[in-house]
Amino acid sequence: MSIKDLGKQSIIYGFGHVLARLVTFLLLPIYTHTFDQGEYGILSLAYAFIGFALIIYKYGMDTALMKYSVQKSGDERNKYITVIIISQFITAILFTFIIYSTRHYTADYVLGVDNPDLMIYLSIILFFDSMWNLPLLILRSEEKPVPYISFSLFNVFMTMFLNIIFVVHWDQGIEGVFKANIIASILIFTFSLPIIFKRIDFYSFEKEIFIKVFKFALPFLPAGIFTMIMELSDRYFLEFYFGAKDVGLYSAGKKMGMLGLTAVMGFNMGWTPYFLKRGKQSGAKIEFSKITTLFLGIMGYVTLLVSVWISSIMRFSFGGKTLIGQEFWDCEPVVNIILFGYFFFGIYVIQLPGVYIKKITAWVPFFRISGAISLIFCSIILIPRVGYMGAAYAVLLAFIIMSIVIYYKTYDLYPIPYNWIGVFYPIIFLLLIQLNINDIRFKIFISIVYPILWYMIVLSRDEKDGLKRLLV
Repeated sequence: MSIKDLGKQSIIYGFGHVLARLVTFLLLPIYTHTFDQGEYGILSLAYAFIGFALIIYKYGMDTALMKYSVQKSGDERNKYITVIIISQFITAILFTFIIYSTRHYTADYVLGVDNPDLMIYLSIILFFDSMWNLPLLILRSEEKPVPYISFSLFNVFMTMFLNIIFVVHWDQGIEGVFKANIIASILIFTFSLPIIFKRIDFYSFEKEIFIKVFKFALPFLPAGIFTMIMELSDRYFLEFYFGAKDVGLYSAGKKMGMLGLTAVMGFNMGWTPYFLKRGKQSGAKIEFSKITTLFLGIMGYVTLLVSVWISSIMRFSFGGKTLIGQEFWDCEPVVNIILFGYFFFGIYVIQLPGVYIKKITAWVPFFRISGAISLIFCSIILIPRVGYMGAAYAVLLAFIIMSIVIYYKTYDLYPIPYNWIGVFYPIIFLLLIQLNINDIRFKIFISIVYPILWYMIVLSRDEKDGLKRLLV
C-alpha cells in the first residue's frame, strides 16, 4: 500500500465513518428543535452510557479481529474470526442480561431520571450495536470499501427515516429515539449476517486461539474504559454540578466539535492496516514522517475552517429554521475548544505505529489513563468555576497530555524523524483563531493564508511530492 493508497483508503473509510457519524449531525437539528436543553441532556447521558458500555461489550475483541484479519489468511484467518465472533456473541448476551436485570437500580444513576424502561431499550441497542460492527471490520480488513460504504449509508438513511417517524411524526420523545435506534440496528445486523456466515465455522472453536486472542485483546479493555472516561466523564461531572440543562447545551457543542474526531478516525481506519503492513519495511520511518506532516497539515486546516465558520454554520437557515435551535447557540465556544482537542488526539493517533511495531500494546492503557486522570482532575477544578466551558478545556488539556505521553514513551523505541515545523505550524494557527475569531476579515484572511504558507514554507520537496501523489 502506497501513500496514495493510504490517502484513498482514508478518504473512503473516512467517508464511511463520516456517514456513521453523520447520523449524529443530521439528527442534531431535529433534536435541538424538538427537545429542550434538559431533555437533550438526558438523551446525551444515555448515549454516553452506550459509548461506555460498548467498550465493555467488545473488551478489545474488535481490535483483535482487525489485527488477525489483516495478518492471517485462508482457513487460519477464518479460525480466528470464528473464535472472536462466537466469544463476542456470548458475552454480549451476558452483558445485556445484566443491564436488563439491574435496570431498576441503575436508571437514575445512568440517565439522571428514574425510568427503568429506558434501560431496557439501552440493553437491546447495546447487544445489536456490539454485533453489527464486527462484519464491517471484516470488510475493512479485506479492503472492500464499497460494501462498507453501503452498510454505512443504509445505517444513516434508516436511522434518519425512523427518527423522523417516531420523534417528529409520532411525537414519542426520547423513547422514540431509542425505538428508531433499535430497529435500525436490528436491520443492519440482519443484512450483515451473510458476511459472518461465509467466514466462520460454528463447530470450530479452538481454545488455544481464544487464549491467544484474549491475551492480545485484554489490554485494550482498560484502554477503552479510560478512553470512554475521557469521552463521558465531562458530561457526568456537569450533570452533578449543574444538572441536565447544562449537559444538553454542552453536548450540542461537543457533537459539532466531534467533526474533528470523525476526521481523525476516518484517517485511522486507513492508517492502522497501512502501518501494520509497512512498519518493518525499509524506509518506513521516513514515510511515516511524511504522512505525519501531511495529515497534521490537512487536519489542522479542516479544524481551522470549521472553527472560524461555525457561527455561520449553526445559524444557517432553511425552511424557516436554523440548522441548530436558537436555544443551543450559546454552545459555539465549546465547539472551537473541542475541535482543538481532537486535533491533539490526531497527534496521538499518528504516533501509534511505534506501539504496535514494538509490541508495547500493554502501554496503551497507560496512555489512556494519563488522559483520563488529566480530564477528571481538570474537570473537578474547572467545571465548578466556569461551567460547561471548563468541561471543554478539560477535554483539550487531556488530549494534549496524551499526545505528549505517547511521544516520550515511543521516541526511543521507534524514533521517527518528524518535520517539527510541520507539527507546530497548525497548532500556531489554531491558537491564533482562538484570539480573534469573530472578525470576518480575519476569518477570510486566515483561511486563505494557511494552505499557501503551509505548501510554500512547511513542506519539504519529498512531502510536496507525497502531497501530489495523494491528490493526483
